[in-house]
This record gives sequence, structure tokens and C-alpha cells, in this order.
Amino acid sequence: MTNSRLLKKINSDKIKYKGICSDSRIIKKGDIFFAIPGSNADGLKYVNDAVAKGASAIVIPIKKKIKISSNIPIYKVKDIRKEISLAAFVVNSETIEKKIAVTGTNGKTSVTYFLNYILLNLGEKTATIGTLGNSQIKKLNIENLTSPEPIDLSKQLRKLSKDKIKYLVMEASSHGLHQKRFYGLKFDACVLTNISQDHLDYHKTMSHYIMSKLKLFSDYVKKDSKIIVNSETKYIDRVKNYLKKESIISPIYFQKNNKFKIVKIKKNKHSSTIVDVKFGKEIKKFKFANFPLFQIHNFLLATLTLYSMGHKLTKIQKLSLKCPSVPGRMEFVGNTRNSASVYIDFAHTPDALQNALIEGRNLCKSELHVVFGCGGNRDYSKRSIMGKIASKYADNVVITDDNPRFENAKKIRKEIIDDCKNFLEISDRRKAIKHAIKQLRKGDLLIIAGKGHEKNQIINGKAYPFDDVKISKGFLKL
Repeated sequence: MTNSRLLKKINSDKIKYKGICSDSRIIKKGDIFFAIPGSNADGLKYVNDAVAKGASAIVIPIKKKIKISSNIPIYKVKDIRKEISLAAFVVNSETIEKKIAVTGTNGKTSVTYFLNYILLNLGEKTATIGTLGNSQIKKLNIENLTSPEPIDLSKQLRKLSKDKIKYLVMEASSHGLHQKRFYGLKFDACVLTNISQDHLDYHKTMSHYIMSKLKLFSDYVKKDSKIIVNSETKYIDRVKNYLKKESIISPIYFQKNNKFKIVKIKKNKHSSTIVDVKFGKEIKKFKFANFPLFQIHNFLLATLTLYSMGHKLTKIQKLSLKCPSVPGRMEFVGNTRNSASVYIDFAHTPDALQNALIEGRNLCKSELHVVFGCGGNRDYSKRSIMGKIASKYADNVVITDDNPRFENAKKIRKEIIDDCKNFLEISDRRKAIKHAIKQLRKGDLLIIAGKGHEKNQIINGKAYPFDDVKISKGFLKL
């Protein structure tokens, strides 16, 4: 049960309030207004607006000052982001029995998707919150964030509780962890998929980025929480040192560990893959149909998580063969008239792009093609790295626009091209996809990377309808 000392203090001061809010545009009379400082929307500038609309109290950081004409109560707190999360989960209380959080640079969405698939097929009432939204209540995805802001998230959890959801599987982004968006929640299982470069526009350094991820294992666990860490991740020593420093015991490592290890992977003639996996002293066989190798790893990471929570392996084994693909994650779009294959992948980091292209190379019988760009107003340093990776692993590269946002799209493409060799530059993403598909020959494979499941392209702050899957399907029969 989440507690909030701030709300206890407000209650002891006999201040009546109806709810909490951090946006003066939607505040209701009687709400407590949290004035959260920020570079884009500084809540301290809108305190008087909140007062005019009937705020019952104002909460500000302890080192900040405000001037208001009203005698409304003002509460100063050391960590305003922590306080708004704690307050949100008190005002909108939840009763979900089991909670699982998944963090990592790549694989969060896939592991979350597989956990949901397995649990539903085991007969559990389950919901997911993450990049693909809320699996149960689409209308409440207000901010379209991987990890929603605390007030929005608390409302979603309250609704899921009313719907008798037993399992919540939630993606924990580095932004969400750093901004304490779900501070106060405790998870029964915490999973780390991997760590590689991303979001340095926000975190500035890899060290800060890694520390944000690892906060999941110190601030959000119970005494008996299960901790599942992919030991193949590049920064595993940093992870182990952190767990040791925080006195976190019994992490269950993925791969290269006596408790869990992939022993053998065998592809057969019918495009299926059989994997022998060691769980303790037992060897279990899992069979997958048309699954890329990295997704097999993600499915097994989800399996390990549920196994650690007491679920039977024999039941999960039966589910692997019929497991559907994750939307936008090496999603098979179809074949062209001359039997070339087209896939969509969300890969927008160097590591993810490399994994997708390696998988594409394993799948294709002739030449490997890729179409991709990089998002604007995001980590600039990864652009040239991704260009270099594309030219190394693919035979044909088309550089195009992703989501330029407020940045100059030509500048973004130039930064990708700096370390890219065998490329063609086509700014219009639709034309780039059309060109790449028309160039395909028998046995070729094309990966359209970067946007995956997304249904819009963001240019100068405006979202235009754009669906890589739908668009590429329309060009398959050219």
C-alpha cells in the first residue's frame, strides 16, 4: 500500500481536496496543484492560473519561490516528482495482485508482449502498459508515453483494478524511472533485457542512462521480488556491482548461468526452430515457427520470469509454437511477386539495428536491403554509428526520414551518411519504401527500420498518418 506523508500533512491541516493535478489547463476546483519545474512546461509559471481555477493547495520544490496574491496553502517538498507519484497512487488506489516491470534499451515491448501472451493463455486476467499502449483501456493512453506520467498511470491502474485484472505487465523506460513516474509501486518481478546506447540527448552520459535503468532494482522491489537479468548485456559487470552495492540478493541471470541456459538451437526444414533450454537440472524443448533468434531470446526471458514466479514450464512450452509476432518487431509484411521478403522493425538504436540486420542476413537467400532514418531531437551521436552498421551488414541501404520532429531532416540524413558507404538517399519515406521494394529480386530481403508499430510521422511537431506496414503492403505487387 502506497503512503504519502504530504497528503497526511495536508489532511492534518484539514485542507479539503478533490484530486491532484500538474497541468493548470485541466485543473478542477479543489485539486492540489503540483508546480513541477521543466524546460518545456514550467509548472511554476502557471501557479496563479491554478489558483484562479480553484486549486485547494500548491506544492512546489523546496528551493523554489513563487508569488501569489491568495492566501492559499503552499507546501514545499524536497522531491516534487516523487511526491506527485506517491500522492497519485494514494488518490487513485489500486489492488492489482501481481506486477511485473520490464526495463532495457531493446526488447522491453517484446518481453512485455510475450508475458501477456503466455499469461492470457494460462488463463490469467492480464493487462500491459507500454510502447503499444494499454492493452485493456485504449482511451486512457492520454500522453502516449512508454511509461505514463503518474496521474495518468494511477488512473489506468485504478480502472484495471475495477476490472479485476490480476497481472500488470509494464514497461519501465529510463525516462519514467529517472522522473519517478511510478515511484511508490512495488513489483513482484523486475526484468532487465539489455543495455546499449540510447536517449543520450536526455541522460547525457551512458553512466547516467545505466543508473536510471538500474533504479528499478533498488526503488521498486519488495523483499521477495524476483529479479531477472540478461547476463549477455554489454554492461553486465555494472549491473552486478549495482545489485551487490544495493544488497539485492538472488538475481536470476538469463544465459550462462546454472539456473537457466540455452543449450542448443536447431533450425529444421520447415522454418521452425527447436531450442533446448536448461532450467536448473532439467532440459526443456521449445519450438518456434518463423521466429527471429532475438525474439526467441525475448520469449525465453518472459518464460524465465514466469517460471521464477511459480508457473509450470510444461504449460508454457505448449504455447511457444503458436506465439504471434510482436507488432513492428521483425514483423513479416509479405512477399513480392518475385518471392523477395519484406519485414518491418522498430530498430531505432545501433544495437537494435545491428540485431535486425544480422537476423535479416540469416533469413535471406540473396541480398539484404534496409530502409531507415533517425528521429529528430533525439540522441544525435547514434546517427553516424547506425549509418556505419547499415553499410556493414546490408548490401543495399536507403537513407530516408524517420520522425524529424522539429529538426532539419536533411541535417539528420547527413549525419547518418557520414559513416555510411553503399547508400541511396531518398528523403520522402513513402518513395524510399517504394524504391526499395521495386529493387528486390528473388531471394532478397528488405528490412524497413525505425518506426515499427507507429502509425504517424512527426514533422515540425505535427503528426501525419504514416504506417510502414500498410504502405509497404501496398507496394508488394508492383
